[in-house]
Amino acid sequence: MTDRGAWDDDARDDRLTRKRDRLARLLSVASILYARGSGETGVAVAEIAGLTGMTTRTVYRDIKALEEELAMPIFQAGKGRYGIEKKYFLPPLHLSLPEAVVLFLASRLIARWSDAYDQAAVSAFTKLSDLLPQPIARHVAATMLTVGQAEPNDQFVRNFAHVAQAWADGRVVEFEYEPGEGERRSARVHPYFLEPDAAGRSVYLIGFDETVNAMRTYKVERISSSTLTADRYQIPDDFDPDRWLAHSWGIWSSDTTATADVRLRFEASVAHRVREAVWHRSQRLSELPDGRVELAVTVAGIVEIRPWILSWGDGVEVLEPPQLRDAVMKALHGAAARYDA
Repeated sequence: MTDRGAWDDDARDDRLTRKRDRLARLLSVASILYARGSGETGVAVAEIAGLTGMTTRTVYRDIKALEEELAMPIFQAGKGRYGIEKKYFLPPLHLSLPEAVVLFLASRLIARWSDAYDQAAVSAFTKLSDLLPQPIARHVAATMLTVGQAEPNDQFVRNFAHVAQAWADGRVVEFEYEPGEGERRSARVHPYFLEPDAAGRSVYLIGFDETVNAMRTYKVERISSSTLTADRYQIPDDFDPDRWLAHSWGIWSSDTTATADVRLRFEASVAHRVREAVWHRSQRLSELPDGRVELAVTVAGIVEIRPWILSWGDGVEVLEPPQLRDAVMKALHGAAARYDA
């Protein structure tokens, strides 16, 4: 390794160490605010400093970070005294072994899905690991260490915290949005639901947008800035996120996108993989005499399913609808031409 490479490794290790130290400080301050500062009188900054061994200046800075970066509902209870609304935290969990393993698998999904450092994910699973049997807890801690090595995305963390708090409290959130195509625009949204999209490594906000007087879906990663307002809203009783996403292949809804009946024929060489999973709740699987299988689904539009079809290469043929068959054919011809060049 060159001197430059060694220097880069040392610098990266230093950044990771500082990141973990800061996370540990923030968790410590939040825990003290929860345990001692949930009453009307709060807890003194000097007391927090004494319990943690930090300076009062550092405590003030960390309290500000908890409030601004993680949107924790911190209140000032007097000069030099702060508290936190206890309802922000969930009650203790008591887990069975199968439940603990499910959480471990969830942590693995988070690690594979996250492309940026997510302080909320790391702190959440770090706390959960305390509830797990030691062998599983060790793996969760190692998994979160992997997540902790990603570069931080402060903009996403801040905006995600605002959106999540708005959803939990029933408060309107305002933000500036930069779509993949088109001009930047302002939105004023009533959050109805948050939905992850593993394929796109993204989180989507589903809600009613006052500025267009209609339901909209927004990719949280595309929010450039956000403000949590004091204005209240109520989610309609007839809103059902599972019904809203019933025909979604990823995140598109049949309430806003026309459905398409898709029929695919898979070669015998990949048929066993097709049989092993339920790919969509609407799927209908038909066995063919020669070992091939046909898969039929009804989905919202054809855009989201196309990359999945292409991932099967020459192991699949689109039978219906014609516009999807043409789109896949053009993509394959384009790829073949590129490799022939």
